Amino acid sequence: MNLRCKNISILTIFFCKLETHSTNFPGGRLKPGENEIEGLKRKLTSKLGANQPSLQPNWQIGECVGVAIWWRPNFETVMYPYCPPHITKPKECKKIYIVHLSEREYFAVLKNLKLLAVPLFELYDNVQVW
Repeated sequence: MNLRCKNISILTIFFCKLETHSTNFPGGRLKPGENEIEGLKRKLTSKLGANQPSLQPNWQIGECVGVAIWWRPNFETVMYPYCPPHITKPKECKKIYIVHLSEREYFAVLKNLKLLAVPLFELYDNVQVW
């Protein structure tokens, strides 16, 4: 698969799209005692890294996007942009980080997934598509 992002000055969001047409971000759960940055590098390598060691991406993890921290206080599907004050131990916290890529990177994606590179401006007011 050949994926090109020509203008690297535009913030681009990568989605994994399943055959069922649902989309999600690459990522997952942290191992006990693992910090967020190392866990993110591990998950990105396992989900998007090429099989050859010479083609492994050098993940440059940047800052956490401040408005992209979402909390799931219990087992409902709804997530909130804040942790409700009455919740002492939320079920889940999702954070979105900026990952700086070099000019040329190689990704490996499973056959049942499609990797989409979507400029951020295309997501705005376009919820029905994404």
